Amino acid sequence: MRAERTRRNPRRRRLSRFWLYIEIIILAFLTISLGVVAGAFFSVVKMLPSAADIASYEPTEATKIYSSDGVLLADIYEENREVVPITAIPKNLQNATVAIEDARFYKHPGVDPQGIARALYQNLRRRHIAQGGSTLTQQLARNIYLSREKSFSRKLKEIILAVELERHFSKEQILELYMNQVYYGSGSYGVQTASTIYFGKDVKDLTLAQCALLAGLPQKPSVYSPYENLDAAVKRRNVVLDRMARLGYIAPAQRDEAQAEEVKLLGMRPAGIRRFRAPWFVTYVIKTLTEKYGADLVYRGGLTVHTTLNYEMQQAAEEALRNGVKEAKSRHVSQGALVCIDPQTGYIKAMVGGVNPDFTKDQYNRAVQSRRQPGSSFKAFVYTAAVDNGYDIYYRVSNKPITYKGKPWPKNYNPRQSASSYSMAQAVAQSVNRCAVNMCKQIGVDQVIMYARMLGIKSPIDPGLALALGASGVSVLELTSAYGVFAANGMRAEPMAIVRVNESDRGKDGALIEENRPILRQVLSEQTAQLMNELFRGVVTMGTGGRAGVIPKSHGKTGTTSEGRDAWWVGYTPELVAAVWVGNDDYSPMNRVWGGNVCCPTWVAFMRKALVVHQREIQEASTQQSESTVETPRERRSRQRETGASGDRATVTICAASGMLATRYCPTTYRVSFESGKEPVSYCTVHGPESNGQTPTQTPTETPREQPPPPPSQSTPGPPRPGTSGRTSPAYVDVTICVESGQIANEYCPETVARRFLASEAPARECRLHKER
Repeated sequence: MRAERTRRNPRRRRLSRFWLYIEIIILAFLTISLGVVAGAFFSVVKMLPSAADIASYEPTEATKIYSSDGVLLADIYEENREVVPITAIPKNLQNATVAIEDARFYKHPGVDPQGIARALYQNLRRRHIAQGGSTLTQQLARNIYLSREKSFSRKLKEIILAVELERHFSKEQILELYMNQVYYGSGSYGVQTASTIYFGKDVKDLTLAQCALLAGLPQKPSVYSPYENLDAAVKRRNVVLDRMARLGYIAPAQRDEAQAEEVKLLGMRPAGIRRFRAPWFVTYVIKTLTEKYGADLVYRGGLTVHTTLNYEMQQAAEEALRNGVKEAKSRHVSQGALVCIDPQTGYIKAMVGGVNPDFTKDQYNRAVQSRRQPGSSFKAFVYTAAVDNGYDIYYRVSNKPITYKGKPWPKNYNPRQSASSYSMAQAVAQSVNRCAVNMCKQIGVDQVIMYARMLGIKSPIDPGLALALGASGVSVLELTSAYGVFAANGMRAEPMAIVRVNESDRGKDGALIEENRPILRQVLSEQTAQLMNELFRGVVTMGTGGRAGVIPKSHGKTGTTSEGRDAWWVGYTPELVAAVWVGNDDYSPMNRVWGGNVCCPTWVAFMRKALVVHQREIQEASTQQSESTVETPRERRSRQRETGASGDRATVTICAASGMLATRYCPTTYRVSFESGKEPVSYCTVHGPESNGQTPTQTPTETPREQPPPPPSQSTPGPPRPGTSGRTSPAYVDVTICVESGQIANEYCPETVARRFLASEAPARECRLHKER
């Protein structure tokens, strides 16, 4: 018996020892956790400011936005808020804020376990972050004192600080602080500023509907701002009103009346912006930044933003569009838009969203926000789909109408376009509607939509044969970018407005936050792009875009919608692509206006100046690159000692496709080193505007993408193109003609036009009517 007890005692002692160790570990863990919590608690208590400090919170350094040529376009800063007491804030606005942000605000001590549990349940049930558990007090603590960093320590500080705020201030004081500090969109901080910005009145004079609209903004100011998206703002307002009625703050009848109230906005420009140059582009950049980083960082972060816009080009664009619309005023033209892009990089070089010189009264950006029918300029996607699927540009397309609702459809714009068929080149140049519809029917609407998407159209597209005539609305920016694919030989460059964002360091660039490079993708073969370029050159030399012929190497397409409600010219050279739209905001018809007679001259006026500026930009960039890559004798000797090389070597950038020196137009390149004197000396003749084997005048300023040398590959010929029968296309030449004499123009001819001729039929004699006097 004693022996058995002796055997059991060691086992009990070991078990007791094990539980003792467990208790020690748990106690140590609790001690450490309590120490961490206590440390965080005391650190937060130390940083808690006084009520006076909170009320006099000062904004930080302004964010600065620069053009590519160094012009300060705008300063963006936090609005100097006008603090108002809680007694001046309508009870409806107080109740609306509590109802939508924190329904249990008056019941919890700063943190709401019930709200956290509810949010956690909803997020788990929906499998994404659908609700947040932060109280209104926590939001105030985060907005004023804490960063946006998502970490456990930051959340812990937020909770402790919220409890401390509740200890130091009453609920009314906390609500007053919150409503004077929170961001309400469009640069407005605090309810008084927001009320002035949106409605032009003091906060005490707001209606119930206006109170509900403001209360719904802080959750997502850039999304719900009525200046950005009125429909979203109204829907959010109605959600707030429903919540107020459900919580008993208002009666159902009051809710219904407020939901029916029309939103009437002041229409002034966003607050917090100084030096407001290129306003449509600046607001486009601000919207992009706030969606990515939030309004706090943009308006209070003191950032330095370097953009793609060239201010000289912007000024030329604003002047050309303003003059073009003014000259067409008698034709009932009141508005317009213009966008210019570098097709090789996607850089937005100019953006004009309207002709009203007072942006404070007209903030609607017709270049981006408006979706207008593109008319015949949408035919680009019909014929691109055809060419890329093997149709030759001389393939004859039927000009017969189809039957729609028992009637022949569509009508050709020009009644004289009555031949039974036209070559594709003729159909594009003369913009024959029936040919476009028949080609769309032949290749399929789905194919047309697919190519429109490939080239960059992101707006909703309605399927149907009317699509061939531009029945679906697009933005000016989208259409400009899509035509850039042809200018860049099939390479699509995503439109880009921001090159670099830095933190500010006392007026200088600080730490890099964001840097963007061109996003390039080959979406069409070079062969398809070249054939499309032939078609669009024909529009200029023998078609509806003849007025653009004064710009060398110009291509493009006109567009005019039914009853003259919209007119377009989307034109390009190898260097720049630009689109011009004119019309009326109320969609009223214009009087005898089409793409060729209003938009083309506006485009020409802009491009004459823009191409000069662009050429100077390239030369300056090339000079800077040459200066930065010159190797001094000391550097050369140092390199030779390090590598053991006795002779000089040259490292150059090679085009992967041609094996020649790369230019800025080559899509894929690589670097390789040669012994001095053995490196290639000829520039690529495959890509870009120079394709005649001659060396370009400028060296490349930028390498779009660098890859290892590609392995050699064998190319196989594609299927024969329909309608070619193995024949070769006739040779054409482009000649600048004197309008008066019909002969080759000289420098003294007052009016000239570019025309395309069969090589055998081109004029051979120079104009003798005009000569030096």
